Amino acid sequence: MKINPNSLIKLLNEFNSNINKIRIKYSFLTLDVLDFLSERGIVIKDKIVEASSYNKIIVALAAVECGADILTVCKLIDWKDFELFASGILKFHNYVVYKNYRIRNPTRQIDVVGIRLQNALVVDCKHWKRTTYSEMLRAVDKQKERGILFMEKNKSIRIEYSYPIVITFLPNEFRYVNQVPIVPISSLNSFLIDFDNYKQNFFRI
Repeated sequence: MKINPNSLIKLLNEFNSNINKIRIKYSFLTLDVLDFLSERGIVIKDKIVEASSYNKIIVALAAVECGADILTVCKLIDWKDFELFASGILKFHNYVVYKNYRIRNPTRQIDVVGIRLQNALVVDCKHWKRTTYSEMLRAVDKQKERGILFMEKNKSIRIEYSYPIVITFLPNEFRYVNQVPIVPISSLNSFLIDFDNYKQNFFRI
């Protein structure tokens, strides 16, 4: 089924302009689009879709699946949506995902942890519109610390290595900082596809 991504982008705009519920208008959503969204878990009842973060992310992922520009999609979601969006892509690649993972003594929080084949990706989602090297360096140092603590606190789990990663909202000039990958959300899919081929070059714990 070929779905025009523009209708899904328009629906994302509707999410941002409605506080409680979004009324689906058949003028721009065809029955094929409604069926497409229903197949992906969105409950459509009485021509109304609940304006939840879950539904918003499903629409965002569906838009990308249909060929929408990923940066256009990202601009229509906020930082919380951004974390959920990254989690959705990790799940698509068969990672077991934990959002807002908390570490105690000392207290730290990891935006997203993805575990697959005894490897853990310790992800920091930066919804920045502009970045400097000094900001990125601070983010990388903090993420390394979180990765070290994650491994120390989870010795009973069969994880061979953990890899700190920083995911950014927009493309940037830094591919790596101190061996930590800096991955634009638009490149996350290809990064995960190629991860096993390049992981030996990344900082790992």
